[in-house]
Amino acid sequence: MAWLDFLKHGNELAELLIEGQNPYSASLLQAADVAPLQGHLPAADRVTAYVLGRVVGAGRGLWVLTDRHLLMAEQGAGDPVQVLALDSISQAECQRGKYGYTLRVTAAGRCQSVYGASPALAAAFYQALGSSVACAPIFKPPHLDADDRAQAAHHFKHAAALMQPAHHAAAHTIA
Repeated sequence: MAWLDFLKHGNELAELLIEGQNPYSASLLQAADVAPLQGHLPAADRVTAYVLGRVVGAGRGLWVLTDRHLLMAEQGAGDPVQVLALDSISQAECQRGKYGYTLRVTAAGRCQSVYGASPALAAAFYQALGSSVACAPIFKPPHLDADDRAQAAHHFKHAAALMQPAHHAAAHTIA
């Protein structure tokens, strides 16, 4: 089965391992990316950020940050979606690694991580997380310009519209 997995995701894995960058980490979310989260996203929560990467032993990973929760979707995990209340997170960190940025959170004594994240999305996600959770400073922070920050903001706004169209439409009607 692992051989078939390599054939299916071989180009992504080769680019990650050889070139040191995750080919989909800076992409806009698609309906297929957020489908596993349906039914797990609390209706009252507002999507503020996300990061795409890889999870050790589980394949692609998507972390979605709301104003009250962190949702973690893992492609090949036994429990494909985990929802953590932000007040349950005791520690968070972000650091540059060989394959992009790695984000880690610790809640209830259990550490979760996603690696291979885009520098712009990881830094913006971590900054948003830091507004609710005590976060260590970013180890080897990325040098982001105004375009990088604008791109991350656009990605997050797109994700909010995709995942919560009613909230997004109401925000535009009020504004």
